[in-house]
Amino acid sequence: MSRWRSIRLVARREILERGRSRGFILSVLFTTLIVVGSFVLPAIVFGGPDVAKIGLVEPAPPSLETTITTIATGADRQIEFHQYPSLEAARTALHDDQVEAVIDVPADLTGPGQVIYKAETDQFLQSIVGSAVVALRSKDLLSSVDPAALAAAQTPPAAVALDPQSDADKARFLFANIGAVLVLVGIFSFGYTVLTGVVEEKQSRVVEVVLSTVRPRDLLMGKVLGIGVLGLFQLAVFLIAALIAARVTDRFVLPETTPTAVLMLGVWFILGYTLYSTALGFLGALASRMEEASNASTPVTMIAMLSYFVAIFAVLNDPDGTVATIATFIPPMAPFVVPLRAAFDAIPPWQLALSIGLTVAFIYVLFAIGARVYAGAVLQTAGRIKLRDAWRSAGK
Repeated sequence: MSRWRSIRLVARREILERGRSRGFILSVLFTTLIVVGSFVLPAIVFGGPDVAKIGLVEPAPPSLETTITTIATGADRQIEFHQYPSLEAARTALHDDQVEAVIDVPADLTGPGQVIYKAETDQFLQSIVGSAVVALRSKDLLSSVDPAALAAAQTPPAAVALDPQSDADKARFLFANIGAVLVLVGIFSFGYTVLTGVVEEKQSRVVEVVLSTVRPRDLLMGKVLGIGVLGLFQLAVFLIAALIAARVTDRFVLPETTPTAVLMLGVWFILGYTLYSTALGFLGALASRMEEASNASTPVTMIAMLSYFVAIFAVLNDPDGTVATIATFIPPMAPFVVPLRAAFDAIPPWQLALSIGLTVAFIYVLFAIGARVYAGAVLQTAGRIKLRDAWRSAGK
């Protein structure tokens, strides 16, 4: 049997067995439900217009209703006015819960008037009404002043950013943060699936049967490939569900750079998963029980967490700094660091290309070493085997 046929068969076996398992299906459905719910539930609970029913005692200032409506619209709140001929009628409506508050302001604006509530005051509504009344009274007092000069005097300073963020920058930054989290999640979910799969096959001695027809390195590569396909499938489901939910609920406007950001996320998810799952796979072969596998994988876990924290703290603080630049060329850190630097447009194309090249080369070397360790350890069932002993055993 050819090498690539062996790898393909092992990968197909992993995809079919694990992809049809109840745990994987429920995981995809449950997590997708959470992703969609994070968009849909806020749209249902908070998406509707916030309409406040307000009583207005007549006679009222002519422009009061229009001014309040304008200010409320800017604050994403709608006002529904109900006119009452007297304060007593308005109080009765308030007492009967027909309105939430009553506004009583003199028609000639000689006084600030009052806003009456049944029980607790609404500070947000009070601010809207207060701003409207103050604006009308100020306009009335300054009616003799040149309107153009008054408008010019009230013009605030312009806000100018030397290096403003475009929609493309924001999208890249968003997907970079999501990518760093997804790479970390991929390591601790699908990477550990590779680890547990190796240990389970070793404990049940299924690996002895498989190795009678497949070489150890092909078995390891097929396992990493098959579980990786499931990981990419789950990632694609999450992203598609999130993008569709965002568009349907109108809670997020997708910029034109979305395809590029998704591509960057996919590339570094693949590289990060392949690197760490390969390491977890051959380290899992050193153990004979899950307890031993957890201890054996501790170095990989520590490196992953360290890389994630370097990306979050060092890169966010100084994407052009020395730490960020050095971490770009350290393969275990690159899947976390490079997307964030790219989001800030702080990585030249040659650094991006070199980082990808170094990461791919590191994965190749890691797999070459790991395949030998895996071959020397996967058939050893007498407790945990040392890395050096597994290396020597494979050379015999």
